[in-house]
Amino acid sequence: MTRHAPLASAVSFVLGLAATAPAAAQPVPVFSAETGLVNVAVTVEDGQGRPVEGLTARDFVVSEDGRRQQVEMCARMGEPGNPSTSLDVALVVDTSDSMLATLRRSQDVTVRFLTHLPNAQDVIVVFFDQTQRVEKFDRENPEALFERVRTLPEGGNTALRDAIAYSLKALSSSNGRSALVLLTDGIDTVSRTEPAALDRAVQSTAVTIYPVAYPASVIGDGPDPQEAVKDLDRLAQVTGGRLFKLPNEAALPGVLDEIVADLRSQYVLGFTPDGSGAPGRMRKISVKVPGRGKVAVRHRVGYRLQN
Repeated sequence: MTRHAPLASAVSFVLGLAATAPAAAQPVPVFSAETGLVNVAVTVEDGQGRPVEGLTARDFVVSEDGRRQQVEMCARMGEPGNPSTSLDVALVVDTSDSMLATLRRSQDVTVRFLTHLPNAQDVIVVFFDQTQRVEKFDRENPEALFERVRTLPEGGNTALRDAIAYSLKALSSSNGRSALVLLTDGIDTVSRTEPAALDRAVQSTAVTIYPVAYPASVIGDGPDPQEAVKDLDRLAQVTGGRLFKLPNEAALPGVLDEIVADLRSQYVLGFTPDGSGAPGRMRKISVKVPGRGKVAVRHRVGYRLQN
């Protein structure tokens, strides 16, 4: 949708929140129902998982609630200089007791990832345990992030759902192209945000989520790591992203490279939303690529409008 304010403004607002209050359940962000297009990031892969190149608007069939829509814009994410493919990114990093040491060992890798994002306009890094701390990534001074990681306090409990909701709020001023990359073991111990509220928030935001799940162990009667990974997978599926399960820390560079490649291969489609219906209702999206054989198509499952 149409950009209303730069992400930096949202970051300033969120920084103020972080300085004055602990994490809390965030209001559900929704798109603005103005005259702009609904932007949908779409990944198309062949049977071997390779990106399908050279598609145009005529190759896509886009439907909203079962009604075919005219594709008014089609662009490739990797195209430089195209404002339709500019990307706002939040790297959301678990710094709780179970993850802080891992983060410090991986900081070089994460900085390299941030500097290689395609068409990135604004990039923020959100560190979280039971609270959140947000930093705007400066490509000209990446060492500042190293210093921030070095001075992070020892981790505490984990409020994962709160952190995701918080990051969505920071991205809510995006022009409809945003990605959230989540580094965590998936264990949530103290979030105030209920799962159903987070599901609604995620489905209401034009964001592609890439959870990167570190190995986790069962601790006492704490959350089940397998169920935690299922929750992460659901977040990826409803947003058109991918879940990556790390076998060990050494696999992180390769996974982050895959995420960059996935973002670069995306198509961005735009169509004019139907203004009828109740504000805030969920509108289901379907994207198909007929005539290209057996392909896999990933995209967010729907959107909400607010008049």
